Amino acid sequence: MNNTTDLLLSRASCRKFSDTPITNEDMNAIIQCAKQAPSAGNMQMYTILNITDKELKERLSVTCDNQPFIKDASHILIFCNDMSKWDRAFTLFGAKQEGDKSIDEADFILSMQDAIIAAQNAVIAAQSMGIGTCYIGDIMENLEIHQELLHLPKYVFPCCMLVLGYFPDAPIIPPHNRYTNKYIVCENTYKELTDEEIGEMFSIGTHEETVSWMKRFYDRKINSDFFKEMGRSLNKAISEWKK
Repeated sequence: MNNTTDLLLSRASCRKFSDTPITNEDMNAIIQCAKQAPSAGNMQMYTILNITDKELKERLSVTCDNQPFIKDASHILIFCNDMSKWDRAFTLFGAKQEGDKSIDEADFILSMQDAIIAAQNAVIAAQSMGIGTCYIGDIMENLEIHQELLHLPKYVFPCCMLVLGYFPDAPIIPPHNRYTNKYIVCENTYKELTDEEIGEMFSIGTHEETVSWMKRFYDRKINSDFFKEMGRSLNKAISEWKK
């Protein structure tokens, strides 16, 4: 183990922050680390929105599934997968001719990978500075509202949001346990788990306890209104990139 692995293994989401604002020096360092993340073809197919405006943070705390702690964060970083700049450059410099391939869903997925990899670099950089973070997937909901609120043009989608703030004086919540390698890691090819192994993987006690927990989890996540809205927004966003 070394300092970096210790940092990665100790990281957990932080939803309560110190009242001290993050310094410009620290924020600039976090953003620089994000930009140094691996990127497909070094294209950096993303844009980072650094949200500092109080009213905008309050609005996002409502549009992102009514989570009040969002507005209490010192800063919010929204990572947008962005092909708008490249698409305009291809046209501006005459690279793209009439009849050539247009931006499509493949570009949506690839640029989203770029954005999320950059976001994780920001998370680890922040952690090393004593700055807590929490991912907010709800930024992918309410597409039309967020497009207007953040002035997002075509081929730009807010795929990932981080709230950031210095750690509070209160004890930090330890990381959640992770599933063992038996259920997560396969060598060479995918190994489909048996029903028995699935049962072992998700067991939290007795069969009855596991059945009850699984139903609550499914209804709270997959079958929830916010998940359905996220699916609607994502489908609409992808369809807009295909036009």
